[in-house]
Amino acid sequence: CRSVRAELEQKFGVPRLTDGGVCGFSVLALGKLGGRELNYSSDIDLMFVYSAAGETDGAQRLTHREFFQKLSNRLTELLATYTPQGMIYRVDLRLRPEGQLGEVSISLDAAKEYYGKRARDWELQMLIKARCAAGDAEPARALLEWVQPMIYSTTLDFSAVESMSESRERISDKLAARKRPGGTDVKLARGGIRDIEFLVQCLQRVHGGRAVWLRNSGTLLALNRLRDKDLLSDSEYSRLVNAYQFLRHLEHRLQFAEDRQTHALPEKLEELDLVARRMPAAQLGEETTPESLLRPLNEHLEHVQE
Repeated sequence: CRSVRAELEQKFGVPRLTDGGVCGFSVLALGKLGGRELNYSSDIDLMFVYSAAGETDGAQRLTHREFFQKLSNRLTELLATYTPQGMIYRVDLRLRPEGQLGEVSISLDAAKEYYGKRARDWELQMLIKARCAAGDAEPARALLEWVQPMIYSTTLDFSAVESMSESRERISDKLAARKRPGGTDVKLARGGIRDIEFLVQCLQRVHGGRAVWLRNSGTLLALNRLRDKDLLSDSEYSRLVNAYQFLRHLEHRLQFAEDRQTHALPEKLEELDLVARRMPAAQLGEETTPESLLRPLNEHLEHVQE
């Protein structure tokens, strides 16, 4: 990010604010990257925010919108470069304001206007995992501090959770309608990874307004803090943590082969046997057979549903 920005400043000048200061630019990590819990074959979800409108001070001037659009596009191209060893990262920018229709890079004021007036509830919940991953810290800090009251409730108001639950049901129905061939989807199945993360984030939103300590982006850390605040019993905590760790280990093993972005168990017995033998011994014990994999998997899914 520093290297690309330096190249652009050499050509177009430094983006200046009205007071003469340098305009900040933040790369926000979202999703699994934001929570520091990437899959073996994850996309990286990014959002780009700059401090304010203005112009560069070079002979060939650009508006800040033009300058940071160039910076964002160039950075994305570099991160998504194909090499003889394969792609560096799969970059996904669809979580930015307005999604694919939105600006690649957005000013802080425009971001506030969007999240304050037009953002859907799931877009606010998604920001639980947001953090500054590169560039200048200030624009990201200002945005995330400003949006906190919209993410976290200061009263026991479950309307946001009910709204999210309805959205979750609609998404589940759509995914079920276009289900790809394969066995159990460890991410999207009832009681799977998505359900655990959804439960954790709902509890964070409901109680995080009054307990700031609950505001963190990592699922396992959030589970630990929810238990410490007596919002989960010891048995609930144990079941959720064990299920999450098992499902994430399994998710990684499913993606080892050919760097595939899959979350579904194979249907062929010999392929399922290979997945079982790849699992950590602590998860399956000495026996590594399809049966020894499917039995704890189904138990974990049932426990989470309960």
